[in-house]
This record gives sequence, C-alpha cells and structure tokens, in this order.
Amino acid sequence: MVRVAVIGCGQLGVRIAGELAYHGHRVKMFDSNKDALNKVFSRLQEDRKLLKKEGLMAHDNFLGQVLCMSLLEETVNDAEFILEAISENLEAKKDMFERISHLCKENAIICTNSLYLDIHQISEHANRQERCLGLRFLFPVYYIPEVEVIAGRFTSTNVIERVRVWLERMGKTMFFRSGHHPLILTEEQREERKNARLKQITNSSGGALYMEKAVPPLFHKGNRTPSRDDEDSILPADMDRECAICMARVRDCLLNPCHHMVTCYKCGTLLQQRHDSCPICRTDIVNTVRVFYS
Repeated sequence: MVRVAVIGCGQLGVRIAGELAYHGHRVKMFDSNKDALNKVFSRLQEDRKLLKKEGLMAHDNFLGQVLCMSLLEETVNDAEFILEAISENLEAKKDMFERISHLCKENAIICTNSLYLDIHQISEHANRQERCLGLRFLFPVYYIPEVEVIAGRFTSTNVIERVRVWLERMGKTMFFRSGHHPLILTEEQREERKNARLKQITNSSGGALYMEKAVPPLFHKGNRTPSRDDEDSILPADMDRECAICMARVRDCLLNPCHHMVTCYKCGTLLQQRHDSCPICRTDIVNTVRVFYS
C-alpha cells in the first residue's frame, strides 16, 4: 500500500484515484472547488458499476481507499507520490507545485499530468526540483497499461526508478515521451488494450493475474493486477486504524449520519466545527460519536 495524493477532482483526476485505489493504494484527493470534491464518491461508484458491467474488474471492489480532503496540507502531508491533475494552465500549475513542495514530505515525488506544458517551467519555484516530473496516465485510465513520463531538467534518476517500480507493481508500463508531442491513442488502439484486459481477466483463475499476451508495443508480460490474496495489495491492519487527518492517533470516531470511521475523535470534532464533510462520502457531519476499543 502506497500513500498517494491526487490534486484535482475532474474526470481524469477521479479516474486516476480510482485506478490507484483498485490496486490497493490509499488515495487522498483535493480540489478547491467544493462541488467537484463532493462528486468524487458518486463518480467512483459510477465507474465501478461500468467496469463491472463490462467485465473489466478482476475483483468486486477497490482494494484501497479514496478520501476527499478540503485542505491541501491534509492531502499531501503524508503522501509518497503526489499527482497534480488540475486544468492545463501554467500559472495555476506553477503555484500548485510551489505550494505542494513546501507542504509535503522531503522525499515525496511530485508529478504533473500536463499534456503540453513544460515540466521545468511548472516546477521552477518548487522546493527540490529533482523530485518533480511529468507523469501522464493515458485515457481511459482503468485499462490502458502505458504511463507517459516526462523528465524535467533536474529530475533525478533515483526518482524515475522509484516511479518505474511503483507503476510496474500496478501492471503499468512506463515510457518516456518522444519529442514534444504526447502519445494520444487512437480508438482502435484503445479497443485493442480493452480486449487484452478482458482476455487477461477471463483467462485468470484467482490469485495474481497475469497477462498471457503482450499488448504491442509497450506492455510486458510481467505486469499484473491485484487479488485479495496478494499481500502487497491489502491495506495493513494498522494503516486501516490510522486517522486520515492527523495520522498520529487511531480512528476512534463515527461520523454521523454516514457512520464512516475514518478519523480520530479530535479530528472528527474539528471537521464538524469547520462545517466540513465526511472524507469518504462527503456527507455533511451532524455530530460525532467517540468509539472505545475493548
């Protein structure tokens, strides 16, 4: 389980979060637009239903958890990978990268999902530019294995290697952008990858799933998707009890009326006082109930 932050709750950001949660990661999402944040839960449910209907889910649910946060600091403070997916505006991305880089951990990797903007310009005011790069999940995210990487002038080889290992554990294939133009798959190429994904699931018989035939030209046979028996994909028991806000205390608070248990009592009370919503389903919090472990 890897802790990831996704910045931007548009269609692409939500699907990236859903794909990461599918592979067992805990994902925190942030958007300055409260309406977009409030639609995350319903969009994920719609995506899950569609994937199940089309036979594109190897198991019945997301293995990880998606949390919606109303403060940027709470979103990125413990993330190992931060994926920015806001609108294609250079000044907005530069500002976001600078803010993120001063709020996150020193070793967190910060990525932009930009199509055409220069990663060096986006990260020019960021703290520690060597950990910044472009990381673009190809559309549709859920069944496209390729992920496009754009290294900045100062991006370190160690950062690129960490990204490669992380992606391949999810069955993704990293490739570097060739030239100045992003790779845009044709409808035929998307359908080819969709059919390969369906064949992978059909031919599997439980346990770890393996692609029997490579998807040309970038997919490789070592890629896999998780199962509930995969020890690398399941949330550890201690992580499941950690408060999503402060990460310092155990979850001991029920948020009413949704009854989700995602924070400690102190942070749950704080959410209620600032008129925030449940980080899981975005239901308004009426009151909090403290839970005591026996």
